[in-house]
Order: sequence, then structure tokens, then C-alpha cells
Amino acid sequence: MSRPSPQTDRLIALVDLLAARPADDFSLAEIARGLGVGKATVHPMLTTLTRAGWLLRHPVRRTYRLGPALVAAGRAAAEGDPALELARPVMRRLAADTGLGVLALVPGGDAAGEDDLRVGELVRTRGTGTTLGMRLGDRVRPRPPLGSVTVAWGGPHAVDTWLARLDTEPTTPGADSPAVSAARTALEPALAGIRARGWVVETESRMRDRLDSLVADLEIELGTGDWDSTGHAAALRRAIADIGSTFDPSDALPAKVEPDTVYRVSSVNAPVFDPDGQVAVALCLIDHPDPLTGRDVTALGERVRAAADEVTAALHGHEPDAPPPATG
Repeated sequence: MSRPSPQTDRLIALVDLLAARPADDFSLAEIARGLGVGKATVHPMLTTLTRAGWLLRHPVRRTYRLGPALVAAGRAAAEGDPALELARPVMRRLAADTGLGVLALVPGGDAAGEDDLRVGELVRTRGTGTTLGMRLGDRVRPRPPLGSVTVAWGGPHAVDTWLARLDTEPTTPGADSPAVSAARTALEPALAGIRARGWVVETESRMRDRLDSLVADLEIELGTGDWDSTGHAAALRRAIADIGSTFDPSDALPAKVEPDTVYRVSSVNAPVFDPDGQVAVALCLIDHPDPLTGRDVTALGERVRAAADEVTAALHGHEPDAPPPATG
């Protein structure tokens, strides 16, 4: 296991702090307060980063903002990934055509060997929402149901690793825990459906609707002014039991999109493949303002798949020759 580096963490937090408000200048005291450390800890960092050109210091106000060396580094990073370079104009057209935000997620990892996804690019259009609060470089942990857009084409080991993230306690090597076994049964049809369609729809869980109903039940039982402790306890027991039975990852990852069903969509995603048949980028349509019918979801799915296919062709990539075999 890699050892943590508090100083490195503070450096990253400092850059993130300034990047979150690029139009503002920050004083030493404001930066220290934002990082939750003393000014004596921050000052040497600011001095070194300013000398390197990562920061600029105002000569009169003595405030700091991001510097030109970071611009050069950002440009180099942007030009260093051919898949992202090819995806950017396609993403802009997709955002303009649909009126939705578009994210590009890039598979990667860290020094500890943890696989994840990173926001490599994002496009907002006028009127789009928060882009899920994402920023360039943000990390997305591929824990079911998230990350299916890369896992569906990744083979049995990728599926096993993905499902294993549902484990909260160590299990016998080579054996599924009850949580993983249940998720495998629920999600394998979803992964097969994703491969058949070529795109993914992630929806908000039915749990929100069920919790709204449960809250209404509680209000009925408790809102009369007669705080019956027996009725209160019974309502809570029903709530706990219902939450347990409702928590199913496949709720958020439909295996089949029914035309007349209404979906509360979180994202509609499709993979870009590289010349080795690996997922190089996932294009994600987000910021859906209203629930959508299955017909509308399918139309968006085909749009984002066509965009991803365009980037795949430009990258001289291809989909894996055969779908991964089922596991279990």
C-alpha cells in the first residue's frame, strides 16, 4: 500500500482551490483558511509555486492566482490524448444538437493500482445544468452501477473487479459474498443489454419514489397528533424492510429500455474504442432536466453511440471481436 503524502495533498488542494474560482485572487490568509492549515505551512508552498510560474503574485495586493506554467501544462495534457483530441469537436456538436451537457470519462488508475475514471473533458451549452457538479480531472469510482460503460466490454476479470467493490467485508478467495452474488444475478442481464445496444442509460433509483411514499405513510400515521409509539415503530420497520428490498443496483441500470416507460435519467453513455478494442473514452450525455420516455432515451442513446462511433473510426479503433463470456 502506498504511503500518504500530506504535503502533496495540500499542494493539490491549493491548486484545486484556486482553479475553482479562476477569476478571483486569494490572499495568504484566505488560502490558509481554505486549506485548513496555518499561514506558516502555506507560505513556502506559495513561494515555490510562484517561482516556478505555477502561480502569479500581485505586486500591490499580494494576492495569488494560477500562473502561465499551469496553462502550458494543461495544453500539453490536452494534446497528449489522441482520443480526447478527436472527441472534443464531436462533443461540441453533440451538446449543441441535444442541448445537454457532455462529459468525456477516461479510464485510468493511480499508483496504488486502483482503477477509476477521470473527467477528461466537459462541454456545457447555454441552459444546461450543473454537469453533475463535475470538473476536469475529477475522479469517478466505477462501483456498481457506475462505470458499466467500460465494464460491459472489459471481460470477466473486469466484471469481477467491478462487482467486488460492493463487498464491505473480506470473503473467501474465489467466492462471491451474498451482496456480490445478488448483484451479479441482477446486473449480468444489464451488461448483456448494454453490449447489444452499444450504449448505457443510468437512471436514478426507484428508491426516491419509494421513500417519498414511505414518508407519506409516516405522515399519515404520525400527523394526527396522536403519537402512537407502536404505530411509529411499525412504520419505521416497514421503511427499513422496504429500503432493503428496494436497494437493487439493476434499478439504476435497465437491461431493457421499454418505449412507454418513463425514466428519470442520470446519464446516457457510449464507449469509444481504441485500436486494441479497449475503451479509450466514454462519452456521457448528462443534465437531463425532465423524466424521459423510453423512446426518447433510445433516441439519445443512438445519438451518443453515433458520436462515439465517429470518434472510434477516427481513432482507427474497433469494438472487441466478441462479447465477454458470462461469469459466475
